[in-house]
Parts: sequence; C-alpha cells; structure tokens
Amino acid sequence: MKKLIFLFIVFTLSLQASIHVLQNALQSPIEKSISYLEDTKGNLTYQQVQKLSFTPYTQERSLNFGFTKLVYWFKIDLQNASSQSDTHWWLKIDYPLLELIDIYLIGPDQRVITCKRMGTSQPFSSREIASHNFISELPLQNIKDATLLIRVKTQSSMQLPLAILSSEQLLEETEQNNLFVGGYYGIFFIVLLYNIVLYIYTRDRDYLRYILFITSFILWQLSFDGLGIKYFWGDDRWLIEHGSSALIAFTAFCALYFSRHFLNTALYAPKIDKAILLVMLISLVMSVASAIFPYGDVIPINAALASFIPIVLLIAGMVVMRHEHRAARFYVAGWSSFLIATVIFAFNKFDLIPTFYGVNHVQQIGSAIEMIFLSLALADRVYLLQREYIGKLNRLNDTLTEKVDHALNEARMKDRLFVQQSRLAAMGEMIEQIAHQWRQPLHTLALINQDMYINHKLGKCDNECFEQSHSRIDEHLQYLSKTIDDFRNFYKTDKSKSLEDLGELAVDALRLSDVFLKYAKIKTELNVSAVNKVNIAKNEMVQVLMNLIKNAHDAIVEQRISNGKVTINVEDAGTGVKISVEDNAGGISPNVMEKIFDIYFTTKDPDKGTGLGLHMSRYIIEESFGGKISVENIPGGARFIIFLIGEEEQALPIHDDSYRRNI
Repeated sequence: MKKLIFLFIVFTLSLQASIHVLQNALQSPIEKSISYLEDTKGNLTYQQVQKLSFTPYTQERSLNFGFTKLVYWFKIDLQNASSQSDTHWWLKIDYPLLELIDIYLIGPDQRVITCKRMGTSQPFSSREIASHNFISELPLQNIKDATLLIRVKTQSSMQLPLAILSSEQLLEETEQNNLFVGGYYGIFFIVLLYNIVLYIYTRDRDYLRYILFITSFILWQLSFDGLGIKYFWGDDRWLIEHGSSALIAFTAFCALYFSRHFLNTALYAPKIDKAILLVMLISLVMSVASAIFPYGDVIPINAALASFIPIVLLIAGMVVMRHEHRAARFYVAGWSSFLIATVIFAFNKFDLIPTFYGVNHVQQIGSAIEMIFLSLALADRVYLLQREYIGKLNRLNDTLTEKVDHALNEARMKDRLFVQQSRLAAMGEMIEQIAHQWRQPLHTLALINQDMYINHKLGKCDNECFEQSHSRIDEHLQYLSKTIDDFRNFYKTDKSKSLEDLGELAVDALRLSDVFLKYAKIKTELNVSAVNKVNIAKNEMVQVLMNLIKNAHDAIVEQRISNGKVTINVEDAGTGVKISVEDNAGGISPNVMEKIFDIYFTTKDPDKGTGLGLHMSRYIIEESFGGKISVENIPGGARFIIFLIGEEEQALPIHDDSYRRNI
C-alpha cells in the first residue's frame, strides 16, 4: 500500500510540474481578445463575417464547444503587435485532429496580409513547420494593429487551444514538448519490450493479450497526437479520417479482452463478466462501424465508450480484489489513474469541464502510469508462480529421501518378482528335464525288479543274484537322489554372495542341462584356465549359464544343425574373469542384436519363449554382480561374453595350467 501511495504522489507532482512548465511557455507577448461566430450553413466568406457580429468568449478556459458539425469563425484583435519589430510571431494550435483551418490576417485597412489553410485534410508536406501540431507564421512586423480570423471545420471536438508565440518561445515549447513525447513513448516502448520478453519466457497468453492492448493503444495515441501522420502513415486518407475513431473502439475491445482473462471474471465476478462480454461486443461492432461511417457520426459514441469502460474495469478489479487476487491491487491502481485521466479528457471533449493547458496530455500521463501498473501486475503473477514453484520444490526436497527410499524398495521388490518370474519360467523346462532324466533309470529299475521276480519264481534267485540286483537298484536310486539334490539346490532363493570358482559353476550348469543337450545330440566343450574366484551368488550364476546354454541349444535345434556344439571358456582377463558361451548355430541377425537383452523380446514362438532369460541374465550380471555381459557374432555362430571382477587374493591353487572337458 505504501508503494501505491508513493507512486500516486510522484504521479501528481509530475503532472503538476508538466502543466506548470507548459503554462510558462504559453504567455503571449501581446494583448488579445477572442470572439466567435457560428456558421450554421458553413458557406460564409471572410468578407461576409467581417460585417457580422461576433460573440465575445468570456469563459476563462480554452476555446471548446464539444462535438458539433457547425463551422466556427474566431476573431482575435491584435494590438501593438509591432512593438518589437525584429520579433517573428507564430500561431500554434495544439489540437492535431482539426480537419480544416483557414487563417486570415487582416491589416487596419481591411487588406488581407496573409491567407493560409491547414488541417488534416491538407497534405502534411504543405505545413510550414513539420510538426504534429498546426503552426503558422504571422507576418506582424511593422504592423501596429491587425485582426486574425480563423475558420475551423472538424468532425472531432470543436476546440481551439491556441497560442501566439515568439520564435524563442516556440523553440522552447517545442523542445519541452519533444522531451515529454519522447519520455512518454519511451515508457511505452520499454513496457512493450518488457512484456514481449516475459511472454517469450513464460508463454503466458495474458502477456500476449496485454501486448495486443499496448500496441493498439500506442497506435491510437499516435493518431490522436498527430504523430502517426508525421512519422508513419502520412497522408493516407482512410487512416486520417477513420483511424483515430476505429482505434479507440478497438483499443477498448483489447482492454476488455485482456482484463477479462487476467482477472478471471468468469470465476470471480460472473455478473460483471457478462457485462464485459456485452461491452466487448459493442466495442467490436463500433470498430467495424468506425471503419465505414464518417468520423463525426461515430466519435461521440466511441468517446462515451472510452469513458465508460474504465469504470467497468475498475469495478471488476475491485470485486476480484475482494477474492484475495493479489495482482488485482496493481490492476485497480493502474485503472484508477487511467480512469481519472480519461474522465477529465472525455468530459473536456464534451465541454463539461474547463479546458486547461495540458488537458490533452493528462490522458497520456494517466495511461503511462496505468501501463506501468498493469506490467507490475503481470510481473507479480510471475513472482507468485516462482514462489509457488519454489514452495513445491522445497516440499519435494523435504520428502525426497522418503520417496527415493520408497521407490527403491518398490524397484527391489519388482526385481525380486522379475527374477522369480524368470525362475518359474525356467522351472517348467526343468521339470520336463527331470522327467526325461528319470525315465531311463526308472525303466532300468523296472527291468531289474522284473528279473528278480522271474528268477525267484523259477527258484534261481540265490544270494549272489540278490546281491547283484540290490547293488544295481541302489546305484540307480543314488543317481535319482543326486538329480533331485541338484535341482533342489538350483531353486534355492539364497542370494548371499561367496567366492566361487566359475569353472565349477560351469560344470554344474552343464550337468543340469545334460538331458536336453543329449536329447538334441549336442556336444559340449568346457575349457577352464582361470585361477581367480569371483564374489557372486552361486545359484544365480548357474541360472545365467543355463540360460545361455539353453539359448544355444534352441538356436542349434531351430537351425537344424546336425553337428551342434556348445563351447564354454573360462579364463582370466586382467583384473577379472571372463566366461564365454559359444555355439555354431550361424549367428544372430544384426537387427536383432541390439534388442536381444530387452525384456520380453524373443524370436521364438510365444508358447516356447518368454523373453525373460537374457534380460534377467543381464540384470544379474550387471546390477547384482557389477559385471558386464555382451554378445557378438563369430564365424559360424554367436558368442555371449561375461566379465566379472576377480578376487586375486583368493586365487585357486594351481595343479595344472588348465583343464579341458569334452562331453
């Protein structure tokens, strides 16, 4: 609140200072009296009006008759004008919207000294001084008394803020005016650029709506100040005759459009929102009408619209502010300053309040402050969003450890379920292997039992025969028991790590895979030259090796290789141990190679492959053991390579350099 009071004080002081400076520049060097005459038909000549009676303008304010279609004549009696014969005098009319101005300087002998025509209906290049205001030199040297007649016709407000200045005063006032105009439009340029940058940064559409509002307002202000004719559209008749009025209505529409979305009146003030929508429609209709109908027919409606809209938006801002809409405070402050300035300006155009010098600038000052406040309101939204995001980030940081722990626990649970799923998938295959492994011993036991029974019936089963049969039965029963132990150990869920010899684990994997390898008539070869042990979980490593052996078996069977062979090499590799599983099934297709370890990826029939084996193998090797697994094609087949970090201090005692096993 203190900031708002401070800005209001600065605004008031700056306005008073600006008016004071301009008033000092307005002092005329000669006494003058002004009177006026209404030309109802608009066809009187200067000769005719000289014979008519003028009405003295007695009000202590600048000439202002509001919106009217009448032609007015103004008469100024200049006395003792030649008191300074070396001084050049200039007539300045500080209202750029006048359509037609005829100037007649008449001497004491009723002779016309000079006759000039100015106004927006004339080419800009015809102006004596390239100014947005109307300035004309008065040749008053060596003339004691003269009469100045001014004929004005306009579709805009009939007002004539004029001054007769010396060259020095004109130069001083022009410099002050240029300084004011440069500062004013400089503020708008900075605000416009600032909001463009914020829009690029935030992509918030409210900034885009605000940019549209600022742009339309600047174009209207350029038209109103006469700077548009001077610098931009020149003598374009349509823009001169329709641009100012059309831009008033369009700027009103843009202000309503921006405010409705910025304040979110549909949520916070639904009744006012309906009124805003109605006024938006009227503004849009008036924009189109202003582009078609004459300026004088639509400008009163647009001026009334421009006076009414700030009131509506100010009420909307105050209603929304009650809902603790923080940015609405800046909005209300901005529109309050603009409303005061607009009401003063509009009432002046309707001749409801006196004209004081600088009244044409009061709206500029109010609009500049309003634009600054609206920019602050939008910037405050960015600040609130940043604070909200920072608050969210702080809350996330407060619970980050808990969330990470929870996520890790879930990941570990998924890993356990994944490994268990892979193990269950392999169990179905192993049960088939057990059944095949037991079929031959059970068949042999049945034959031994049948032989003992027949010999007993024939009386040939002596002690020697019984002992032989008993030994043979016991041998096969031990084999069956050993098979059960092997598979039971494989399915233990113990994941505790210990130092293991990879050569021995390869032997276990080959023994568990012996049934399906023999059934497919696939030969195996195991070459072990490693002396280091590795710290791993035994059963998981055996499962990985069995997966690789089973994949080699499936590839050989699928390719119908008659002399299928699986080779396993275990060797030291620098700081670790390398174990490779090779086959002679023709290799892996390049487009399959990069996806071969992906989960659920398989080239087998859905009934025969799950796509879990290789993915699970990579997970165990890389995540659980900290090793590395890869695949490459070799001449005639494929090779899976596993690298695990070795434990040199636990090296195996070496009896031979290596051992070789062929099955």
